[in-house]
Amino acid sequence: MNLYKIIFARNEVISCKEENNTEYIDGSYHYEHKNGKLIYALIKAESEDDARSKALVVIKEVTDKIFGTDYV
Repeated sequence: MNLYKIIFARNEVISCKEENNTEYIDGSYHYEHKNGKLIYALIKAESEDDARSKALVVIKEVTDKIFGTDYV
């Protein structure tokens, strides 16, 4: 499994690149946000497409956690 770094702008993926850094992350992903706006995520995935799909899950998780499940 590879490690990908996803960069966000307004909670949308703007960049997805494979990382050479073997930084250890707990679980299958780690993300940083500020006030519900994602900055970046490190995601373990089989491919770039898989990483982008998992990034959508991260976006939903953060918006649900910060703004609630009724947020549109």
